[in-house]
Amino acid sequence: MDNEKDKKEKEIKPEVFKNPKEFADITQNLFSNTGFKDPDFMGYTNERGIDEAKWKKKDLTALVPRKDLPLLDPRKKKNEGQGYLLPTPPKIAVSQAKNIDTLLVLLEKQNRKRENIKQNRAGDLEFSLKDYARIRGKSETELARGGKFIDELKRDLISGGITSYVLEKEKSYLIQNFYGIEVPKAKSREKWRVFFNEPYKTFILNSRQYYPILLQAIQDKNTDDRKGYLYFFFKVVMSYINTRTDFKTQLKVSTLLDKIKISERVKERPDEAFKVLAECIYYTATKYKTIKEVRFFDSGKCGKVEVIKDPARFKEWDYSSFIKEVLTPLGLTDIREALISFNTPPKEKPEGTEETGQTGQQTGQDETTL
Repeated sequence: MDNEKDKKEKEIKPEVFKNPKEFADITQNLFSNTGFKDPDFMGYTNERGIDEAKWKKKDLTALVPRKDLPLLDPRKKKNEGQGYLLPTPPKIAVSQAKNIDTLLVLLEKQNRKRENIKQNRAGDLEFSLKDYARIRGKSETELARGGKFIDELKRDLISGGITSYVLEKEKSYLIQNFYGIEVPKAKSREKWRVFFNEPYKTFILNSRQYYPILLQAIQDKNTDDRKGYLYFFFKVVMSYINTRTDFKTQLKVSTLLDKIKISERVKERPDEAFKVLAECIYYTATKYKTIKEVRFFDSGKCGKVEVIKDPARFKEWDYSSFIKEVLTPLGLTDIREALISFNTPPKEKPEGTEETGQTGQQTGQDETTL
């Protein structure tokens, strides 16, 4: 009986893989909740010495070689003598974040096999589209039926292999395409091949600091499309998590909202910002069991802290009640000004994982538990 119980627990144990910290920090900055639309197309440019299509949204520019545009939508027709007036844009939303995480999962699986037969780990992999789709959460029934989702998965894969980025922050950052890709011919039984480019290959093979990738989160269809902020929130929690109980890893709520790519309209309204934050905390805590408790701090003004040990409270709270019960004791009136910290139940970390996160302020002495 004990053996059967151990076997059952092993079967339901969440699968966790590794996302190198350096790589994760780059992709977290790039991808967003909304993809490119036709008005974001800026035309063609030769600024880098090659003919490229250009899209721009806020501080992010994406560049795709003109010759590779047919790969994004092979059924799209050219206008005679003009090429693609409005080419199909590359994917930059949550599906692209899941694409990168899926490739890291597939690569780790293949590198485990290499190590088992005494081969060196590598930064390249090959796979069938069905294997890739299964990691993305597609069922055998869906795979047998096929449909538009197959084309979207292909576009995710191809986008990551042919798109370069320019990110405008305090200065301009050029981010080359993450990997090279070999795309099988239509109806071919050949496998897809991906070759991670530098410096990403070095990050993957040599990094000693990792954030966890939870297979369950990749496969969760509730975090696709318009609910992409739930996936980005989960990834932020995994990178700012407290593995001990000192809660040194703290993040300002306004910064957290930026990291999960919430719209300016929502960020400008404290009640709307709280609504999104509450949804994210409750969903992540109940769906993935990765949040045990949440703490709010007063930005260091008085050293106060409010502890929420039951994340289910975030489902029942409205903003006015939250202000009264949590913010007012901290001397705050705006959720965006608070510092937030997460603690998670002990979990088995991926092999070779070192603790990550940024050390912030120490926990205050004046503590209240809700």
